[in-house]
Amino acid sequence: MQRRNSSHRIKQFVLYNWLKISILGFLVYVFFQKDLSFQINLNNPSPTRQEAPQKSEPPQAKVKPAREKYTEAQKIPATASLPPDQTSRFQIGLFGGETALPSAISVLEKVDDSVKEKYLKRFAHVAVSEQKKFGIPASIILANSLLHSYAGTRDMAVRGNNHFAIPCGGAWTGASGNYAGGCFRHYKNAWSGFRNHSEYITTGKFEQLRRLSDRDYRGWAKGLEALGYSSEPDLANHLIQIVERYRLNDLDAK
Repeated sequence: MQRRNSSHRIKQFVLYNWLKISILGFLVYVFFQKDLSFQINLNNPSPTRQEAPQKSEPPQAKVKPAREKYTEAQKIPATASLPPDQTSRFQIGLFGGETALPSAISVLEKVDDSVKEKYLKRFAHVAVSEQKKFGIPASIILANSLLHSYAGTRDMAVRGNNHFAIPCGGAWTGASGNYAGGCFRHYKNAWSGFRNHSEYITTGKFEQLRRLSDRDYRGWAKGLEALGYSSEPDLANHLIQIVERYRLNDLDAK
């Protein structure tokens, strides 16, 4: 009896609420269809877009940079050189400013005395020979070379046999080297450098020095400074001091 009543009640409920039940069922159906579609999309994601491969350019042959030639193996044009009286004692620093180079006398003073004495003995006979040929005091030749070569230890003296710091100059067509931003002459040997120095300070603007006696080392020292032999400050006094300290003027009488 109770079962009949329950069945009757269910039928009555369905009869009166069939529309609501239909709508609810439809909504449940739609919900499950969307959930199923979502799961399918997760399991099988859409393929990603692939970019078209870029065309690879054919490899280009590497161009070898031109090798720089050392200045020793080529001639320096006249426009690239500095006149002797304008050789700067300054060089461009790391951040663009100019830094003063040490004076030759300050460097020479740090060289051991035994090195200086050996240097003077080594070239004494060369200086005497040049005095006889050109009329230049041997004392001035030796003092000038000792000072400007730092007793033979300076780079341009070691590498280029330039013991007098003679710059290239417009007429120079021989070998050369760059030092402290300047172009300086190179020679095959020390004797060639001494000979070129004798020719250098008896010609051109220095020719007037030939009027001086070959024993007047003071006059030659002052003349070299006055005519702008180098940018060395107080050049005349330094040359005279070197001559008198080592008694180089004794060679002038030989």
